[in-house]
Amino acid sequence: MSQKLRAFALLSILISAFSLISSCRRQPADLNGIWQGAVYLSRNEGDEVPFRIELKQEGGKVIGSLVNGDERITSTSGTWDGQNLKLRFDYYDGELNAALIRHEMIGDFTRQWQKQMLKRPVKFWRNRQDFNPPTSDSRTVSGEWLLHVGEGEKAKVWRASFNQQGSAVTGTLIPPSGDWGVMTGNCYDGKLMLSRFDGINAHNFKAVLTDTGTLEGEVDLGLPDNRTRKVVGEKVAPKPESARSAQTDPNLVTKVKNPTEAFRFSFPDLDGKTVSLTDERFKHKVVIASITGSWCPNCHDEVKVLNDLYDRYHAQGLEIVGLAFEYTGEVARDREQVRKGFIVRHGVKFPMLLAGSTAEGEVEQKLPQLTGFGAFPTTIFIGRDGLVKRIHAGFEGPATGDNYTRLKAEIEEMVKGLLLNKEVASQK
Repeated sequence: MSQKLRAFALLSILISAFSLISSCRRQPADLNGIWQGAVYLSRNEGDEVPFRIELKQEGGKVIGSLVNGDERITSTSGTWDGQNLKLRFDYYDGELNAALIRHEMIGDFTRQWQKQMLKRPVKFWRNRQDFNPPTSDSRTVSGEWLLHVGEGEKAKVWRASFNQQGSAVTGTLIPPSGDWGVMTGNCYDGKLMLSRFDGINAHNFKAVLTDTGTLEGEVDLGLPDNRTRKVVGEKVAPKPESARSAQTDPNLVTKVKNPTEAFRFSFPDLDGKTVSLTDERFKHKVVIASITGSWCPNCHDEVKVLNDLYDRYHAQGLEIVGLAFEYTGEVARDREQVRKGFIVRHGVKFPMLLAGSTAEGEVEQKLPQLTGFGAFPTTIFIGRDGLVKRIHAGFEGPATGDNYTRLKAEIEEMVKGLLLNKEVASQK
């Protein structure tokens, strides 16, 4: 063989070897499965929220799901070139970008937050084993809790529900605005640690179970600033909706200023057509108006229930309308987010209106008949006479267990009563 042929053959071997190595790097065999990681809220040590993500690769495409207990928040699209991972979460206008560096994925999760882009560093690695050490402590955090969150005049009363098996704990915190979704973690040696990352929220709850049976610690709201709140909790017997105090009853938070005045709204739908409560389609109908937003996880939980009610009771005279308040105030962008978040993701059949932005005071400005507004979603139940019969602040989703079941039953009973022109407990 000539020297040129030998050189060419050697070059071909080297190119083939390099291509094989590159191909192996592009398509690592162990991409599929659960990865353990952390999202970083700041550059300060300890300011990270543990999370898990499940990756499933199909050729050059990949699907990613943020894992919180049995709940999955799944990407709408994704790509993987063997080195770089990109996952889109269109309904939250979020995107995860990460690069494989040795055995870790390192990158950022970026999403719209109010009028700015919020970028959180993330790092995740192949899941080893859940950290659930054995515990000999007979105390348990299982049950219902009242949490006093914050200090002084700004202190609030929240609720919480936990289930402990061994040292493993699942549960949720329930502010007046609705639950935080499934949180996971553990409790051993009297130390409780729970976390959640769902693309929108990144939360930590850390507390100590004292000898007197109280919880003392702090909750991290996951906001860019002013994040942590002191928490003191006491275990309580679970109460039905009808037995809650004024501090924790979501039916007593938001009211109408004049209960004898017909409720009104007028906003454009996603095609730009103005829809008003005075329109013919709403006359003499029972109407549920939900103040909502595509950025709000609780709103996504609620819309599934509203969809079901609409399917079953629309023919009997039920109308539902979503009043969306979005982050940016940019009509084209916000309209697209409502479309992706509700119409596409959940197959919503009732009208979704673009009511405004989340700027402070805008809900009160656009819906001046309300007082005490402070939660997304806030759901307004309107009778056939056009009067508001009840307003429910927040929404307790599947993570709250029995509370979720009870709330769905309560809403359905109220709708059925209103459809029959029966009086329900009106606001006082």
